Amino acid sequence: MDTELTKIVTAGTQIFQEGAPGDCAYIIQDGEIELSMLINGTPSAFATLKKGELFGEMALIDNSFRSATAVAKTNVELLIISRDYIAQKIELSDPTVRMLLQVVLERYRDIHARLHNVSESLKEHESTSANSTISSFFSQYLKLSSKLASAITNRQKSNHASKHINKDLESTSDSITKENNLKHALDNNEFELYYQPIVNMPQGTIAGCEALIRWNSPTLGFTPPDEFIGLAEKTGLIIPLGKWITEQACLAASEFRKHQNIYMSINLSAKQFESESFMTDIENAVKAARITNDCIKLEITESILMTNPELAETSLNKLKTAGFSIAIDDFGTGYSSFSYLHRFPIDTLKIDQSFVNAMFNNERSMEIVRSISLLAKNLNMKTIAEGIEGKNESQQLDKFGCDYGQGYMYSRPVPHDDFLHLLKSDSLPVPSAT
Repeated sequence: MDTELTKIVTAGTQIFQEGAPGDCAYIIQDGEIELSMLINGTPSAFATLKKGELFGEMALIDNSFRSATAVAKTNVELLIISRDYIAQKIELSDPTVRMLLQVVLERYRDIHARLHNVSESLKEHESTSANSTISSFFSQYLKLSSKLASAITNRQKSNHASKHINKDLESTSDSITKENNLKHALDNNEFELYYQPIVNMPQGTIAGCEALIRWNSPTLGFTPPDEFIGLAEKTGLIIPLGKWITEQACLAASEFRKHQNIYMSINLSAKQFESESFMTDIENAVKAARITNDCIKLEITESILMTNPELAETSLNKLKTAGFSIAIDDFGTGYSSFSYLHRFPIDTLKIDQSFVNAMFNNERSMEIVRSISLLAKNLNMKTIAEGIEGKNESQQLDKFGCDYGQGYMYSRPVPHDDFLHLLKSDSLPVPSAT
């Protein structure tokens, strides 16, 4: 039975034909297929592919036509790989790899074209010499085809080949399935935002909240963010997903602020930060929600600043000028935490929970938290301590002059309606830290 990702083909059935446009590639999950090309009008088989092997990819890589015909030798089960998926993987690969792949393909196509031209010019002259010439070109074609296949699969013949094949097949199938599920979830509104209170520690009141995405699939169940955010980043789906998060968070902020004057904290990914539509998307979301830019605090990681400092400086200055607040998430876990504090328009440092949780078990962690709090105060920045789980931590952080706290002591991340209930009832169990 065919699905969006798999295709069942019975023995003897043609999968695609030489010269036809290509819309997808395949990985054989079970069975065998035969590749052939026309020589003097007669199909000539040049390869038999088995489980774990990839075929049909060349027409997608260089947007050309199929260079061979593929027929199922046995009943086969095929994993379908879309054109978009192939294009995305090539785009994300190293430029040198892309160049080498293009060169190999051009040579492959060249030999393929010459083989056809020679066979056409000699087909009226049946002779030993003509057949020898065709045979020579066909031999070159097969050798290059073999080398290309070897380069793509990166496998050597060995006693462990089947294990590698199964591992590669499982990994690729899993990756394609997860990406397809993620696209489906985005198209079918399977994501939901939860909100975790950010508390003014001296006052014990809610000052803001952080929007955190959750995925509860009807078929897969609850999927933790750390299992799909990385994939979204890798595939580029973080751009539309991030836009959706920003739009929904701004709409929620508009509703929350009808009950308390709080701000909304939104996480930005590296891919979003590099997107040309990044600034426009945020400003449009704020306008659509009918709130002002100063209601939004944008959280970025240290890695974003380190990856492209010039872009970061330009983008952050634009955001700051537009009225947005900027926070550095997980501060202290990067490699150049202090070098950029004077360079970028940062308002808030979020002290990573790993330091907060270890304060009473590790003197160095205690000193790091104290030092960050003092540094922020001297630089006229605010601090938010993450991961607060007990009153002892809260009291110690208050002594250090930490401005805000966030963690399970106050509340876990909760759905929209539950957070709204917290605001309406003022029922957050937050004891004063003083």
